[in-house]
Amino acid sequence: MCPSADPPTAPSEEDLQLLFALLFSSPEPVTLDRIREVLLRRGEGAGSDRPEGVAEDGPAAAAEADRAPGDGPPEGADTADAAAGEERFSPREYLDALEAWLEERGVPLVLRRVGRSFRLLTRPEFAPALERVRRQAATERLGPATLEVLALVAYRQPVLKADVDAIRGVQSGGHLRHLLDLRLVRILGRADLPGRPFLYGTTREFLDAFGLSSLDDLPEAGRLKAPAEALADSEA
Repeated sequence: MCPSADPPTAPSEEDLQLLFALLFSSPEPVTLDRIREVLLRRGEGAGSDRPEGVAEDGPAAAAEADRAPGDGPPEGADTADAAAGEERFSPREYLDALEAWLEERGVPLVLRRVGRSFRLLTRPEFAPALERVRRQAATERLGPATLEVLALVAYRQPVLKADVDAIRGVQSGGHLRHLLDLRLVRILGRADLPGRPFLYGTTREFLDAFGLSSLDDLPEAGRLKAPAEALADSEA
């Protein structure tokens, strides 16, 4: 009787190339479910048997996403993987291996977490050379007034257009529509008020555009005060 082959100790080169292609080509951050669908289930001839985003909202997947690359599998993961039978490596083990793969080859990209998803970004050391181009692109897309509206939505969400208008003293409908078109702002629902006005909030694309993992990474509201407001608080 022939002895069974030893299981692989690391993801194959082909798997890492496929994961790199997935992250590099995706216009949006890639979820753990998407990695599982593409890498772990590709041999089955079908995609994941649940919609993307369902499993990652569960406690186990959320805990897995909260671990930084290199932390290793969570307690009890070996038993769970063995029970699954079909997964040689977890999505996080693929991501850990990809980080080492990128480093070994000197690829000018780095893996970063965005919310509960992941994407490839340019390495920080290339920032000075690219800063002018990025700043010009951002200026072309968002003017000062639109950025002001975006900041109000980010810090006060869920927020009504009427509240944004009241704070700014001018109408903000055009800027909100522009932010909706850019997918930086989305409609969260309707307020329980006469007329059922829309409530606005930011999107995953907003986190991605500003390099944030979550809304908790936004600067503290106190740091955005005008100098006169800060001075008045200190004298009080």
